[in-house]
Amino acid sequence: MQRENLAIAFTPADSPASQMSEQVLVDRIRAGDSAAFDEVVRRHHERLIQFVYRVVNDPDDAADVAQETFIKAHRRFGEFRGHAGLFTWLYRIAYNESISLLRRRKLRSYLRLGSDGTVDQSWDPALSIDDDPTAEMESEQLQQQVEAAAAQLPPRQRAIFSMKHFEDMSHGDIARVLGRSEGAVRANYFHAVRKLRQYLSQTGLLDPQP
Repeated sequence: MQRENLAIAFTPADSPASQMSEQVLVDRIRAGDSAAFDEVVRRHHERLIQFVYRVVNDPDDAADVAQETFIKAHRRFGEFRGHAGLFTWLYRIAYNESISLLRRRKLRSYLRLGSDGTVDQSWDPALSIDDDPTAEMESEQLQQQVEAAAAQLPPRQRAIFSMKHFEDMSHGDIARVLGRSEGAVRANYFHAVRKLRQYLSQTGLLDPQP
């Protein structure tokens, strides 16, 4: 399928558009102001790539997904209703694009290796947890270990953990990004944290839970 040809540009940090509020940018984009959309790209491009990278675990794929996210956002901007913030809407597009890429990647792996060569990432050991391990993440070494552990989570849990821990998004905002209930997001985050605690306990960076 041929990709839409859209030049993703960045406005200078001191441009008039950089001083606009989000609502003004939205109004200007709807009026056909391309500079306003370029400002949206400038504001959110880096964070979006970081989020996508933590989901797809590949820098080139992350750049491609971010590019495709902005292309789709530009093409479908008329669908943005403003019920959630613009950033939340962009995250939802990026999440869907990331999951689509992972599904294509899994299909390619299946066709190349056969059904016996696939890797099941749905393991979910029964463990106890009494607090959120992110409270203990103070050292650079531990942060690196957390990122390595998060990369092993199933895609949805990985995305939820990344949005909550790295982007400091609320459960409500994450629920709106994913189109899920807040309860489902909390449950997925709980399971993600539980798995991370097991991994970090095995590496000796956290004390095992009694």
